[in-house]
Amino acid sequence: MPRSAVLVLLAVLLALTGCTFEWELEEPAQPTLTSAGQGDVPAGTLDPTAAAAALAALPVAEKSALDGYERGCGEGEGCVFGPAWADVDRNGCDQRNDVLHRDLTGVQVREGTHDCVVIAGVLDDPYTGASVVFEKAEAALVPIDHVVPLAAAWVQGAAAWPVEQRQAFANDLTNLMATTRAENSAKGDSTADEWVPSDPGYGCSYATVVITVKDRYVLAVSPAESAALKSLLATC
Repeated sequence: MPRSAVLVLLAVLLALTGCTFEWELEEPAQPTLTSAGQGDVPAGTLDPTAAAAALAALPVAEKSALDGYERGCGEGEGCVFGPAWADVDRNGCDQRNDVLHRDLTGVQVREGTHDCVVIAGVLDDPYTGASVVFEKAEAALVPIDHVVPLAAAWVQGAAAWPVEQRQAFANDLTNLMATTRAENSAKGDSTADEWVPSDPGYGCSYATVVITVKDRYVLAVSPAESAALKSLLATC
């Protein structure tokens, strides 16, 4: 018998007998971290050996012009990567809070948000190795970084994508990492030849995440970036 028919039959029997029943909703699974090389990386990240093979297969080209790129979604702005922090996986929680659940320890959530909105926790910042206290009132101190920056993606292939693909890229949990405001600002739109994490022990993991994302979306690497990623993989 189909599951839907079983549920209907159960509801009728409960009504006839006057019994009541409370449904317990299962909380959506939170995204996890796995280990690849040195340090923690998002689930689904290639291991260093697979990353080296993927890097060799990536298209190599110099960055194109940034023409047409608009990151913001304010009035009059192009919003080429779609609205920020959409719930693209439809688990009832936006991507920013999904990342905070994944990357923070000692997480506290706001009541009445179905355990979604994170109001406190502690971040072991992968880029610096520092421990940072997160509080919702000062949420800007722990931004979410696009490991492969949106602007870099734009000039390395994303400019030709439909907006739906760009929105999926911008909200892909593999490409999102909680970090400190200072490190996020220092990184900006830089690629691996222009910026590396302050903690040298995270260089291998940083490279594997970048290559995983570029391989998934078939984004190009510049010659200098390819060489930098290869050097970082050598530290694994």
